[in-house]
Amino acid sequence: MNFLAHTLLGYPDSGLIAGGFIGDFVKGPVSDKIPLSLQRGIKLHRRIDSISNQLPSMRGSYIHFGKSLRRFAPILLDVVADHVLAREWETYGNEYDLQTFTSIVYRDIRKFDLPPNSIEFYEHMSNTDLLGRYVETTTIENAMRNILKRLDKAHLAPQLNGLLEAKINNFENDFKIYFPQIKNATKEYLSTIRYPLKS
Repeated sequence: MNFLAHTLLGYPDSGLIAGGFIGDFVKGPVSDKIPLSLQRGIKLHRRIDSISNQLPSMRGSYIHFGKSLRRFAPILLDVVADHVLAREWETYGNEYDLQTFTSIVYRDIRKFDLPPNSIEFYEHMSNTDLLGRYVETTTIENAMRNILKRLDKAHLAPQLNGLLEAKINNFENDFKIYFPQIKNATKEYLSTIRYPLKS
């Protein structure tokens, strides 16, 4: 799961929403000096990652990337999952349209002090409504190319050409299975924690 799914799964708690973003930029133990709601959001982020990494229904989707990209499929699929979520927002989203929801996300994230290593990306994300643009194939393709570049595997980028368009039905069918499973597991996890769902 990438930022759009993480923040949706944290809604409506602003700490959980913010943790859905900030969790990717915080490594190691979660400091008890940050607000409790954000601590919980970061821990939820990690829990969702743990759940998704172990789901056979999600791991089965790796095959659509082909042999040469198979090693990087777990990271690439996180972005593709957000693309499917954005495309199918009326089915999997909440009471808001996608643009309204993403504006709530950017607002709630900024309620907290951001880790220094996240600020530049947050500004880009919020200024360009990156999460809202996850509905666009080109945005996702560029995101995957950037991932490969960061992994020093830019030479594999041509393997992405046309892949998303060719395999979108497969990705969507898999998403229909694993996203409800992740959503239910998230609810179960949150039910074990006693705190207000609104902040």
